[in-house]
Amino acid sequence: MLSDNDDQDKCRERRRRRIEMRRLAVISVANSPPKPSNQNQRENTSRTECSADSKRIRMTEKIDLLEPSYSSSGDEAEASPEPESEVPPVSEPVFGSMSVSGRSRDMEDTISVRTSLCRSEISTRRPVHFFAVFDGHGGPHVAALCRERMHEFVKEELTSLSKAGETESGSSSSSRYGHEERQGLLEERWRTALRKSFERMDEVALSTCTCGRVGYKCRCHPMEVALGGSTAVVALLSPERIVVANCGDSRAVLCRAGTAIPLSQDHKPDRSDELARIEAAGGRVIFVNGARVEGILAMSRAIVNPLNCGAL
Repeated sequence: MLSDNDDQDKCRERRRRRIEMRRLAVISVANSPPKPSNQNQRENTSRTECSADSKRIRMTEKIDLLEPSYSSSGDEAEASPEPESEVPPVSEPVFGSMSVSGRSRDMEDTISVRTSLCRSEISTRRPVHFFAVFDGHGGPHVAALCRERMHEFVKEELTSLSKAGETESGSSSSSRYGHEERQGLLEERWRTALRKSFERMDEVALSTCTCGRVGYKCRCHPMEVALGGSTAVVALLSPERIVVANCGDSRAVLCRAGTAIPLSQDHKPDRSDELARIEAAGGRVIFVNGARVEGILAMSRAIVNPLNCGAL
């Protein structure tokens, strides 16, 4: 039989052993070899870098024997400056596009985007970005042709304006005008370039088909060629301006803080000025499911449409 005193003595003994084991564990950890400190690691790294640098120095000495070295500091840099690029780098604009055919069986609309189309004198040699939407009707061939050619005409017209502007600046004629007059002349030059581009596009589309054939060689359906056409809205983006031109009812808007600001005006047959123009040219506006030219076209102007009475 064990007494209560014996149980207490055994408990004290076990407690003493546990305390002793903990003390020994602490001592063993303290006596273990220390891990390399950050300073030692840095010293080892510096030794490695020094050895690598010495290898690089030996390699560069060998290269210097074959090729002369050039310094870019001090007087030597001033004596031989690097040529500066004439055209400063410009970041491309961020844009997106989406096409939906809707209820139509075929997709008749096209989108054309040409970033950095040209650097014209009218834009102070800064890049002009080209964005356009063409809404075809009576077939997709006119809209497809506009997508392939419109930006070329705009580029050519802006370049021709640049050459004319350089001639005028050489004669110092710009000094005769005030700021407002110069701005008015500049806007008129933009307007002239876009008007000529649209007129050239209309002339080409009247005599050309995307099938690659002209006249009787064209194998497209006669009704498709006769009734085919397209609206057009073109936006030219420069660092200082947004220039918009449109033909038809394709629309351009500028969004600011959730508000849509219209940048173009639709050409519709029910507009009083358009109605008077069509009737003066011998056309008619018939209200069939809305105002339509000759009861067919829902827009009063378009590229390649004789029903629009020759208006562009």
